[in-house]
Amino acid sequence: MNVSLDERTDGTGSVSTPQDVDQPMKIVNVECDFLIVEITVPITERKIDYGMLLVTLETDTGLRGTGIAREHDFHALAVKQVINDDIAPFLKTREANITPEKFWNDAAHDLVRDWMAPAGVVARANSAIDQALWDIRGQALGQPIYRLLGGVQPEVEMYATFGLNFYTPEEEVAAALRLQKMGHTAFKLMGAKADRGRDISIDIGRVKRLRETVGPDAKIILDGRNNYSLYQAIQLSKAIEQYDLAYFDEPIWAKDADAMVRLKQAVPGIPIAARGRGGNLWDNRTLVTSGAVDVMGIQVLDQGGFSQAIKVAHLAEMYQLPIVTGGGWYMHNAHLIGAVPNGWMTEYHVLAAPVCETIFNDTIQPVNGRYQLSERPGLGMTLNDDAVREAKARAKLGEESRTEYRLPH
Repeated sequence: MNVSLDERTDGTGSVSTPQDVDQPMKIVNVECDFLIVEITVPITERKIDYGMLLVTLETDTGLRGTGIAREHDFHALAVKQVINDDIAPFLKTREANITPEKFWNDAAHDLVRDWMAPAGVVARANSAIDQALWDIRGQALGQPIYRLLGGVQPEVEMYATFGLNFYTPEEEVAAALRLQKMGHTAFKLMGAKADRGRDISIDIGRVKRLRETVGPDAKIILDGRNNYSLYQAIQLSKAIEQYDLAYFDEPIWAKDADAMVRLKQAVPGIPIAARGRGGNLWDNRTLVTSGAVDVMGIQVLDQGGFSQAIKVAHLAEMYQLPIVTGGGWYMHNAHLIGAVPNGWMTEYHVLAAPVCETIFNDTIQPVNGRYQLSERPGLGMTLNDDAVREAKARAKLGEESRTEYRLPH
């Protein structure tokens, strides 16, 4: 259903006119649930469980906003604990009409931990809450989030992450060809396939094979996942420079800015991308101002939601850097890319995408490697409550059995 800019949904799918932004509106309910969704791995048709942490905020006016914390396994329970024990009581005591920015400001001064520059579990908890607050604000104003943040480009480019480190070489080729037939023109491999990155010969072969498979015009990205030492990253980069990478993402242990500068000096032919260690401005500022990156990475699920990520995007623009988002969940991250003039690409992750499509209604599929942002208010999606209930039950069974749950790498 197409919804004009002067309409909104109330989170249940029904459409009405926007609320008066000055109408008092309080958060009256906070729900935080770990979900497990069964998905099918492309090419192998293997069934796996994929976990996520879903946050739902409800207002006394009937609006419902959602956010996601970027945790894939039972580590998400630590984020859940922070939200339930600290943030939920805090939100319920706030005055009416708490905005995302006011949430960050008040939390920094009023909560018991160091919330001024959050990282790790706290940053991921805050990011999920921030997304939900922006979702509510968009619904109240009758506008999609990307327009509230700047509204520069309603359609954004995507890259497809498919090289998942558990495919055989033949399966990886088939996976790339599958996405190319779907219209994708940019492809990412997850690196450090052999011996935690110490054996770089395997990744050299994968990059070579991918270039031969997708042709000279396609974009290729290698995701180091912060798993290479500086020495390994230099040797790998020298070997794959000839294959014309769009960029080398997160190449170095610990997101070490000094080491990334040295990597760029050693192999200037491959652009470097990374995002800050914490979900705050200062960690990201170091990457930008040090000259460590050519492409600035951001992820609204763990980099401070939309409120902090938009500031990082503007900082990157000041230094003439494009921004990209990683970590999947393109239906959220695309709002950031679409908001700013230096927004370049967002990630279509072949495992995270079907999870999002399962638990949300009104999702939009990419076409020919591009994503048309929804004009529906807020995030532009509503929860599929039946799918959420099923995923909650699946997660509870896993938690009760204490089964070790971990995504394949």
